[in-house]
Amino acid sequence: GHKEWFERLEKIERPGYVEMGDNTKHPIEHIGWILIFVNEGEVKYMDNVFHVPNIAKNVVIFDQMVEHGMKVKFNESGCFIE
Repeated sequence: GHKEWFERLEKIERPGYVEMGDNTKHPIEHIGWILIFVNEGEVKYMDNVFHVPNIAKNVVIFDQMVEHGMKVKFNESGCFIE
């Protein structure tokens, strides 16, 4: 829902919806790209990120992170993104 996090943002002409676990649907209003600040000052970006204003939490799709060269690891302590 944080429109200000986007570096580039385009209005979607035929918006779709994001469906949550409680079966509510929220309209996707924009698509764009955001910067991700990683260790040692390195900056990466993710494109094709949806802006869904009515969602209170960020939803991360790990496939998209892997496509951008990041590694996603899970263990008993949690999730780690390299």
